[in-house]
Amino acid sequence: MHKHLLLGFTLLLAACSAPPTGPLSSSPEAGQLTTLAVKSWPAYNNGDSGRDVVTIQYLLRHRGYSLSVDGAFGSGTESAVRSFQTSKGLTSDGVVGSNTWEALIVTTREGDSNNAVRAVQDQLKNQYGYNLTIDGVFGSGTKSAVVDFQSKRGLSADGIVGLNTWHALVTGTSSGGSAASLANQILNNSRITLGSSSSTSGGSPRQNIIDTSNGLPAKRGCSTDANCGLTVYLKANMLQGMQNVAGRYTIYITSIAGGVHSSTSYHYRGTGFDIGIVNGVRVNGDSSLNRAAMQACRDFGAIEVLGPSNRADHQDHIHCAWPD
Repeated sequence: MHKHLLLGFTLLLAACSAPPTGPLSSSPEAGQLTTLAVKSWPAYNNGDSGRDVVTIQYLLRHRGYSLSVDGAFGSGTESAVRSFQTSKGLTSDGVVGSNTWEALIVTTREGDSNNAVRAVQDQLKNQYGYNLTIDGVFGSGTKSAVVDFQSKRGLSADGIVGLNTWHALVTGTSSGGSAASLANQILNNSRITLGSSSSTSGGSPRQNIIDTSNGLPAKRGCSTDANCGLTVYLKANMLQGMQNVAGRYTIYITSIAGGVHSSTSYHYRGTGFDIGIVNGVRVNGDSSLNRAAMQACRDFGAIEVLGPSNRADHQDHIHCAWPD
C-alpha cells in the first residue's frame, strides 16, 4: 500500500521512555523525550522491510515484546505494534508513524546495555557505515560513533541518543535548519552521492551544494542560451526533502539547478533534483524500487514526481520537486 508521512505534533510523556540511568544531564538531548516536538517520520506497516524495520523490532523487544529481528514487517511485528499502541493510548492501526515512533524511542547513552542500544548500533553500522559490533553495550566506541554522527548533522555532539538523534538516524536528517546548514549536512551524508559533472559550467550537483553551503547562489542550467549564467538560491525544503529521501534509500543525484530542462522547470527555481541511481541500482525503466523511491519523494512533501512509471522521457531518472 502507498505509505503516507504522518506529521506528528505530539506531547511526549515521561512514561513513553524508560528512565535514564545515572544522574540527569543538562544536555539538549537528555530531556527531549518529554518536550513538545514537531517531527516528520516515515510510516511503516505490514509488508515493509529494511533497516528501519530492524530498528522498530529492536525497540519493541526493548519494550518487552518477543519477536524476531529480521527486518521484515510481518504479522508478528504488526501484532506487537498494535499491542504497544494500545498500551500507550494510541490508535491501534499497526502502522508505525510519527506518534508511534516517538513513543517507541528511548534515550540511550554510555553505560546502557539493552535492545534500544542494539537499534542505535544497527543504524550506525548498517545505514551509515560505522565500524561497530551490535552487542547492545553502549561503550566508548558507540559513543564515539554517535558523537561523530551528531557532529556531521549539526546536532549537539553530546553522545546521547535522544529525540533529535533518533530522528536523524531514522530519516537521515537533522531537525532542519537553513539552506546553508542543510547543504553542509548533505555534503557529509554518506547516503547521498552528488554528481560532479554538468552540461553547464559550474552547474554540477556537487558544486550547487558546495555553493549553497557557503551561502552562495547555485549556478543554473540553460533551457536556452539567453538564460545561461543565471543563478538561484536552493530552497531549504528541497534540501530537507533530499535528506529525508536519503533516510530510506541511498541516492545518486544527477541534477539540481544545473543541466538543461524546460524554461519553467523547478530545477531553475531551486526546488527540484533528479536521482539517477537508487540503492546502487541505476534507474532504467519502471521497477518496484524506482516506484518506491518516487513514493518516498511524495511522502516527504514533493509536489512534482516524475519517473519511469509515469513519464516516457524520464526512463533513466527520477525527478522530485518541492513548492517554491
